[in-house]
Amino acid sequence: MEVCIAHIHGKAVMLALRDGIVYLDDEAQPIKNLEEAELKAFIESIQAIPYSPGPGYTALLNARRAAFIAGLLGRAVGDECINHLSHILDHVHYDVLEFLGETGEHEHA
Repeated sequence: MEVCIAHIHGKAVMLALRDGIVYLDDEAQPIKNLEEAELKAFIESIQAIPYSPGPGYTALLNARRAAFIAGLLGRAVGDECINHLSHILDHVHYDVLEFLGETGEHEHA
């Protein structure tokens, strides 16, 4: 079972669950207790978002991805894995904030 959990610099970041082991871009990660049913529920939740070519669709997709990634952080073991997940989370969270106009990069009138 595999799903895209982010797009970073135009590249999809894929999370897979194989034989109870979590992989990010085909590298095994020390993330504990991710069950197939939980991953399936996440996949179904993002597939249930009605597609729209606008930025709102991407923001909602990234908000769901961010919530899922945040849940994985609590189960990650080791600094390297935690840092990698945090980096991914930062990207998807920033994309949501950008859609909401809360990045601080817009000029105030």
